[in-house]
Amino acid sequence: MHITLKTLTPLWTGGVDQTCDRLHETGLIGSLRWWYEALVRGLGGYACDPTEHSCTFDEEKYRKSKASDERQRLRDAGVCDACQLFGCTGWARKFRLKASDGKRLFHGKNILIPSGRVHQSSKGPRSGGWFVFGESRFGEIEFEFIPLRPFDLSPIYTILVLISRHASLGPKGSNGYGVIQAEGVQPSLTWIKDFSCSPTARNSSLPDFRDFFFARFQFDEPENNQDWWKMINGIQQAVNGRRKSAEELQEIVSKGVLPLAPAIRNWLRYQWAHGLGSREAHFVFGEAQAVCPICYSPGFKSDSKKQNFNWCPSCKQSFKKEDEIPTTASKIHVSYAYRVDSGWEFRIWGWLPCIEEFKQRDQFLCKLKCQLNQTSIWQTVFGNSTTIPRLTEWHDLPCNQSDGYAYLHKLL
Repeated sequence: MHITLKTLTPLWTGGVDQTCDRLHETGLIGSLRWWYEALVRGLGGYACDPTEHSCTFDEEKYRKSKASDERQRLRDAGVCDACQLFGCTGWARKFRLKASDGKRLFHGKNILIPSGRVHQSSKGPRSGGWFVFGESRFGEIEFEFIPLRPFDLSPIYTILVLISRHASLGPKGSNGYGVIQAEGVQPSLTWIKDFSCSPTARNSSLPDFRDFFFARFQFDEPENNQDWWKMINGIQQAVNGRRKSAEELQEIVSKGVLPLAPAIRNWLRYQWAHGLGSREAHFVFGEAQAVCPICYSPGFKSDSKKQNFNWCPSCKQSFKKEDEIPTTASKIHVSYAYRVDSGWEFRIWGWLPCIEEFKQRDQFLCKLKCQLNQTSIWQTVFGNSTTIPRLTEWHDLPCNQSDGYAYLHKLL
């Protein structure tokens, strides 16, 4: 089965040395699996956590199972609903994926969009910011799904349509990458009948698509100002700091891609009075460095007075080495802007679970939506008072609701 994907923002998958020498199918399959697991959990099925443990197929239990359907027999044999499609120990994935490579976004060094902060690391201070990767892929990408045993492609179609309409595919979605259009793919929900579809509690610390929110924004270019995009926070510093960066960014914008995500993420994380405590802010926005377990600040160092302890200059306390909290991915994703008709569009979406660690989830989303409708954020982001994006879509499911099928139907 062949599917054509058109990239609206570039795809990035990385490789052994963290460079995108080509599109790696493993990164794409990993993203598809992540979305499938989230759908399964929201529809009453069971998906294991492959980062903690993976299912293991037990052939003897499979033979002895008295279940009448294959799905239940595999569950009896220790294979969760997600692993039945994507594979686990002793049970191979049901398909292979071949992806064409696309074109490089631009030829040149990666462009740093500065954040204005300096980070301390074991190698010394370094400038903070986000990279626009020249080797990321752009254009039309051909996906070929090759069956290795009989399987229904409907779940894959559903995932691709959901991503195409609301989210992103592949790694670095929080940094702007992976917005795609799935050409000629229609969603099919027939496969959902295999799940119970009965409401289950929303208290999982693993991605459950009922805990996702999705927003879409559009804006028009200022009239009579071709250089308007050079005033965007971060892009302005990149353009002024290196002539070659200005030329490469001009090339990217001419292709209909605007690296807007760093400016929005910078505002949300560091300039918005979001009202979250240190622990909750770290959980929601993430951190690219390990942080102190007491105050959730980066930049700690070895304690010169206590062996096997670290010292945090922020809270001025010591803690045992290996007690630090490791790097954490942002739960909120912001896409690059991409052209639609004569204007621009971008997405903000994310996974904010209804769990004890984040008690004010619904209130936070309400505050976020309200803030994104204010002019102050956009004046800071765009560096002018005329470019004000319009919120054209907003989807979220309050924590007191649990009907995953109805939410998925609405999104599709």
